[in-house]
Amino acid sequence: MTTMAYASVQDWLDRNPHRGFVADYDHDGQADEAAVARALEDASAEMDGWLGGRHSTPITDPLAVPVLRQHCLVIATHILADTPQTNDQEIGGRYKRTLDFLKSIAKGDVTLPMQASTSGAGSASNVGVTFVTPERIFS
Repeated sequence: MTTMAYASVQDWLDRNPHRGFVADYDHDGQADEAAVARALEDASAEMDGWLGGRHSTPITDPLAVPVLRQHCLVIATHILADTPQTNDQEIGGRYKRTLDFLKSIAKGDVTLPMQASTSGAGSASNVGVTFVTPERIFS
C-alpha cells in the first residue's frame, strides 16, 4: 500500500536547494528524486502513525496541509541525511522539534488548524484555531 505523501518531490527540491547533497547518492550533483520520493512516503507514514490516534489519515484539510507539508519535509530530509557521510546537527534538531510537535498532537496538547465543521452544535471561528461554544439555552 502506498502512503499519500504530505509533500511532493518538487516541494523538497524547492525548499532544500542548499541540501541537495543529502539526496545525491550517485554523486552527480543532483538530488536522487526517487530517493526523495521514498523518503517523503516514509516521512508521511511516520506522521500518520502519530496523527492516526486523533485524526483520520491521511489528513487532507486545506488548513492543516501546509503545516503537515513542512513537517514532512523535515522528516524526509532527516531520513535522506542518515548516511555516514552526512552529520548535520541542524537537520537533527529540526527532526527532534518535529517529533515533539507530532507527539504533542498525539497527546492532544496541540491541535492542527482545521476548517470549522458545519455539522456540530455551537459556533466556530475559522482562523486556524477552532473554538466551539454550546448552543444558547435561553433566548
